Amino acid sequence: MADINIKETILDKTSPFNIKRFKLRGLGENFSEKTIDITNINKKIGEKILKKDINKFIFEKGKEISFEDIEKIVSESDERKINSFFDKKAWINDKFSLLQAILKFNPYKHVKKLNEIEGFWDYYYAYSKDMILIPNVLKERTPYDEEGKAQEKEIIITLEEYKKYVEEMYEIFKSMNNKPIFVPISIRLDMNELQNLITYYLSKEFFYMWIDFEGKPADPSNSAIYAKILRINSILRKSSQFEKCILYITNIKREITSNLKEPLSPASNILTSLCGANIVGKNKAPKRKFSSLPDNSKKIVQHKARVFNPNTYYYQMVMDPPFSRKQNITSNAEKISKELDKQKKEFLKEFNIKDYLGNKKMIQEYGKGKILSSIDFGKKVKRGL
Repeated sequence: MADINIKETILDKTSPFNIKRFKLRGLGENFSEKTIDITNINKKIGEKILKKDINKFIFEKGKEISFEDIEKIVSESDERKINSFFDKKAWINDKFSLLQAILKFNPYKHVKKLNEIEGFWDYYYAYSKDMILIPNVLKERTPYDEEGKAQEKEIIITLEEYKKYVEEMYEIFKSMNNKPIFVPISIRLDMNELQNLITYYLSKEFFYMWIDFEGKPADPSNSAIYAKILRINSILRKSSQFEKCILYITNIKREITSNLKEPLSPASNILTSLCGANIVGKNKAPKRKFSSLPDNSKKIVQHKARVFNPNTYYYQMVMDPPFSRKQNITSNAEKISKELDKQKKEFLKEFNIKDYLGNKKMIQEYGKGKILSSIDFGKKVKRGL
């Protein structure tokens, strides 16, 4: 397994915000902390981005996988179909790219050992070119009856099975690997499970971790979610191994709340830095429908084409979107990337991120300022480096 050399760690005392200086093989020294979603990009848009800085960006592909998908792909001989399944794009063959996946099933309901489907992991390794994110496993699902009413949640995998799965996967990839390996953390785990899992990872020296937000917002004012984020960061910072740890957060809801009738939506993905993220992944929309409006209605198009404003931290509705959907998503990712860089620069002036964020209109207005008032991480963790 390839190690990541972390040269420096700088902490904010009042929040999980931190700066870690490290270099990823094949990327420039100042690579973009925000990934580019492979699904929502094409060659024309991608090459335009790369002209600005060819060695700056991480390209990320996210995918949900069923056991039937695995059975099908390991039996497939048509290279075009295999490439299509993993969304391979030839024009980024020599660019830094990775694959992150969510298993919608418990693998131990189908196989006794994960190496029984090792052919699929070979594909996963090959198509995640520069970094390995061990797939997350959905902890639970909510079934619906014929009338569409939610039923009692079903547990897909227990914590002990989850730990066993991660350890097996780690050994499989380690045996074939010269890439950094990131282990998954599900935001659906309860507090005791999080404590158990993070402590277990540290004991196994699994220092690179990725949090799957599963379409939830990175909202510090959401007590339930942010409490879990505080717990994760608290455990890591209290450990003597924090300097070796890297936190990758992905599958984040773009906005905290969104309303078709409102011109402004409070941004969520820019707040991942307050969750301790060292790398910020792609957006993921929760599975829902906008009342009875068709997907191609003008209101839906305008809503999906909102533009991130780094001066206010709002996503703004544009009456006549000038870009295609793919251009818009990529343009917003670039804006988020630049603003994350600016957060770091402003933090380094006074070593306090609160003062800078407090000047953003959305931070001031949303919930009457409850985002900033919710940040009390420094009161709980007294450890410095």
